[in-house]
Amino acid sequence: MPMKRMTIVAIVVLVVAIVLIGSSAAVLVLTKNHDKGTVTMYVKDLPATWAHVNVTFSTVQIHSANDSVGWKNLTLSGSHTIDLAALVNVSALLAEGSVPAGNYTQIRIVVTNATGVMTGGTAVNFTVPSGVLKTTHPFTVTAGDTTKLTLDINLNIVQAGDKWIFTPVIGAVVNG
Repeated sequence: MPMKRMTIVAIVVLVVAIVLIGSSAAVLVLTKNHDKGTVTMYVKDLPATWAHVNVTFSTVQIHSANDSVGWKNLTLSGSHTIDLAALVNVSALLAEGSVPAGNYTQIRIVVTNATGVMTGGTAVNFTVPSGVLKTTHPFTVTAGDTTKLTLDINLNIVQAGDKWIFTPVIGAVVNG
């Protein structure tokens, strides 16, 4: 009997240990992102003389008001090229990412290429002088919530001789 009792005690101790380890692991997994929220960033525009304005983005970053966090990269969504002329009264997801909760003060978007097609069918390759769109629109990311930002990109396309210069500017930034 003592051997059988020791076996039962050993099995009970083993089951309790497995339950405790599993519970601890579950708590760690569930609380890992407890202090983070999600940012989703959309873009839109309403061009007048362009049938297509295809803009290729390579980087989307937001800057925390807390200097120790600094710049955080968001993950580009789907295709990195978006036809801004197709976004009449709608928006398209540009990027999203899980970032530490807190206050953010800047948005930086890198444009690597831009082409267009005028309403008459003329194809145009744009020169993008700075290649970076910036804004200092403050926003807050709340833990466990999604902060949706929609950026209205003003295209600012001008012809200079035989070149087309594309200097987009982030206009209104709408939260929600």
